[in-house]
Amino acid sequence: MQKLKENEFLLLKSKDDYSFEHYKKSPLTEKTGFFGTAGEGVINHKGKIFLFVDPRYHIQASIQTKEKNVSVIKMGSQYGLIYYLKEFLPENSTLYIPKNSTRYTFFERLKKELNGVNILFYETKEDYSSIDNEKEPVFEVPPKIAGINTEKKFTKIKIKNLLLTNQDEICYILNLRSYKTNNCANFRAKLFIKNETEGVLFTDYKLPNISDMIKIKPIKEFEKFISDTKEEIFVDKNSISIKDFNLIKNPVFIKNNPVVKMMSAKNKAEIKHFIDSFERLDIALYNFKKQIKEGLSEFELTEIFEKELIKTGAKCTSFKTILAIKENSGIIHYTASSKDKILKKGDIILLDCGGYFEGGYATDITRVFLCENDKNGADETVKKIYTAVLKAQLNAYHSNILMCGELHNLADKMLKKYNKEGFFFPHGLGHGIGISVHQAPPTLVKNSKDKLKNNNVFSIEPGLYKEGAFGIRLENSVYLKDGKKTTLSKFPYEESLINYEMLNKKEIKWLNEWQNEAKIRKLK
Repeated sequence: MQKLKENEFLLLKSKDDYSFEHYKKSPLTEKTGFFGTAGEGVINHKGKIFLFVDPRYHIQASIQTKEKNVSVIKMGSQYGLIYYLKEFLPENSTLYIPKNSTRYTFFERLKKELNGVNILFYETKEDYSSIDNEKEPVFEVPPKIAGINTEKKFTKIKIKNLLLTNQDEICYILNLRSYKTNNCANFRAKLFIKNETEGVLFTDYKLPNISDMIKIKPIKEFEKFISDTKEEIFVDKNSISIKDFNLIKNPVFIKNNPVVKMMSAKNKAEIKHFIDSFERLDIALYNFKKQIKEGLSEFELTEIFEKELIKTGAKCTSFKTILAIKENSGIIHYTASSKDKILKKGDIILLDCGGYFEGGYATDITRVFLCENDKNGADETVKKIYTAVLKAQLNAYHSNILMCGELHNLADKMLKKYNKEGFFFPHGLGHGIGISVHQAPPTLVKNSKDKLKNNNVFSIEPGLYKEGAFGIRLENSVYLKDGKKTTLSKFPYEESLINYEMLNKKEIKWLNEWQNEAKIRKLK
């Protein structure tokens, strides 16, 4: 770690190495205690850390950094980190950024927008010695799930000397997955595609028999191989790290990454696997719901769900399960799973969950359950907020809008009136889904220019949250089929939490259709 002088600052990323983000413990977590998946820290010469988080993590960051030498900077949803850094960093100061984990695009924006700030690099140590080839095997995705083999994927790329450092892209092209690391289906590797018939994969993992067109080299040979290549090497500035970029003698940026395009439009076999995977996720949810009872802790409820998920054939969870009782549901990405938070009658449980099955594609759904109260039923405020979110969910799903920003705005407009009651919708309406649970495109957020395309798989997840009270999020994963949103999730909504007086005739019709489809799936 860099020793700082006055007016020098060091950026701590939430991921240690951009390429290997799922493998190592985040340096930000080690220094601050904050383990959200998004957030950046800045250290000054006195060792004070300033943690910058967007609205999704305001509450979580405050709780997890309590009694530490950390000041939480609560960013708004309108502007990103660089906007706040411009206000925070003094003129003529120096900012050290980690070249292992900083993408070229981010560095480019820093240089352009942080006028008067000197930007230098520091390097975090990469330790490959912990990889055990025998204990960290990689699996091939069955052809009936992948749909297209590696040879055909190579012919679609049409770019010679293309360097891929994004793990999802590499796993996709090679039809390989690894489930050794929790909440992850990829593995540490870098891929150099020389032409349509030849590639070099740098990894230390134990591999199955893969295509003869791929040569395998240990990852320690990557730097020399790239440095010694005199020809132009094509890279995606949105994914390559500064460290890897600096190794290349003749780098060329590609305008449109062909692998990203291929990944975002799922083929028939992949869609079929998604449908099957979500049916199994629904089964896990049905079996989980049967076991809800007062007296169980968040930790015990999480264990119950994850055991049911594995019973359906899941290899592991596709992200860290979010299970929150009552007021903890107001924390958007709550993952504490406390042994001390005990379920009582009348409490709600927010469960955001998913798993990886044999194809290694993520599944994702969020539901809110009620621990039945024999005396009074559900709290009326909870019912009102639940129904408000349900209305936004139904309208977004049935809307003909295909522009991502407009679709987000539709839900946002419906939920804004609850701000005056202290409930807010501080995140995007949804995200693309692929090998990772968050895969862009598409991104259903404010100001997004993305347009939904056929065979995109994505989530629709409106929500309302109030700190110290509770939060409601309802998430379905869907795909676009012939220009129409088609659901993958078919788990029912919680009848005891719906205020039908708040729904119009069209919404009631949509709801009844959904609940009936869910019953049919349950009977299968």
